[in-house]
Amino acid sequence: MINNIKPIIILLMVTAFCSSSFSQKALSLQETRDIALEFNKILKISSQQKIAAESQKKAAFTNYMPKIEANGTAMYFPTMENMEVPAMTLPSASDHTAASDAWFPGLNLETENLAVISAGVNLVQPIYAGGKIRLANKMTSTGVEIAEQAYQLKEAEVILQTDEAYWNLSAMNEKVKLAQKYVLMLDSLEGTLNDSYELGLVPKSEKLRVTVNKNDAELNLLRARNAYRIMQMNLCRIIGLPLNTEIEITEQLNDSLQLPDFMDGTSQAIANRQELQILDGQKRISEYQKKMTNADFMPELGAQVGYQHYKIGDLLDEGDFTVAASLIVPIFHWNERKHKSAEAKANLNQAMLELSNTQDLIQLEVQQVQIQLQEGYQYILLSQKNKLEAKESLEETSASFEVGLNTTTDLLNAQAAWQDAVAQEIEALTQFEVLKTKYKKVIGLL
Repeated sequence: MINNIKPIIILLMVTAFCSSSFSQKALSLQETRDIALEFNKILKISSQQKIAAESQKKAAFTNYMPKIEANGTAMYFPTMENMEVPAMTLPSASDHTAASDAWFPGLNLETENLAVISAGVNLVQPIYAGGKIRLANKMTSTGVEIAEQAYQLKEAEVILQTDEAYWNLSAMNEKVKLAQKYVLMLDSLEGTLNDSYELGLVPKSEKLRVTVNKNDAELNLLRARNAYRIMQMNLCRIIGLPLNTEIEITEQLNDSLQLPDFMDGTSQAIANRQELQILDGQKRISEYQKKMTNADFMPELGAQVGYQHYKIGDLLDEGDFTVAASLIVPIFHWNERKHKSAEAKANLNQAMLELSNTQDLIQLEVQQVQIQLQEGYQYILLSQKNKLEAKESLEETSASFEVGLNTTTDLLNAQAAWQDAVAQEIEALTQFEVLKTKYKKVIGLL
């Protein structure tokens, strides 16, 4: 009994250790990205699509190689009886209407319950197929390129989603700290007014006004903590960790600003965007399909070498080698070639128009994100200026309040303005970090 319990205890200890070590995790931005890319199920689906495309390419290449095929046929005739050829005088060789002196004694063929068996092995080699094999290999190679670009596109989308969740969690962490400071600030003011009220220096309404503001601040702190927990769970969901994992953000918002280099942003996007690479690949496939349509109506030449063996009851049991060649020349197909060529041309034109339209949309997207970054940069500068002025105003108002030159309402307003200014800066810095990642994505460098 003790021997059975001991492994269970060890297992429980290991499980508890793993759970405790997994319940809290410190992550940098790059570590979070790596975990998200490893976990993401959409990326796993895209990875399987890459494998399928590569396998299809390898399968297409085998069409260049000779095929070895085996065949076999067995037939059984259970109701067939023996065949008899009656005796007869053979006709004359010079005059088929006259009898000769040759006598045929007759023949009895053993065909009762006849079994016919044939088997063989053939080696088939295509010699010319109108270019279809070469075009099929080009199409599958392009398919591999498209699958790779699609995978990279999904990677960029996952990274952007991860960065947005990471920086929003970092921002909410700063907002929780800000809310805590604001509560402590009001708590200190409430203590000061309580003392003044006890001494009869201020009316009770002044003390109650601060208390009401403090209660609101505590409620906002609770909301901020709950929002932080929800954002934490959202990041856990994205990177595949249990939702109750406590994630510690190791990177903080950086208030030292630097705009990305916008030079050649549009040209970089045209050269690097995965969407354009995919559409360009689809256009090339349409071109190959157009050529494939013409190849369908070209002559086809093939060769075959094989060995075939036949066994027909007791009458025949032998085999022989065979060499064959086949030539197929299309002659008339009721304008099928014309209609298929028109369809292939329309598909090619559609692919070219989609590529051109997407290029225009991407150029517009690059310009939009550049404007958003410039706007975000200016917004941060203004919010930082506003924060400094709010801090200076709060310090001045606090000093004046202590000497009785400002009212409690003035001080409360100054504290609220300071909190709003700091919150605006946090929000501006967060959006700027997300926009920097988004800009890398729109120019195809993420």
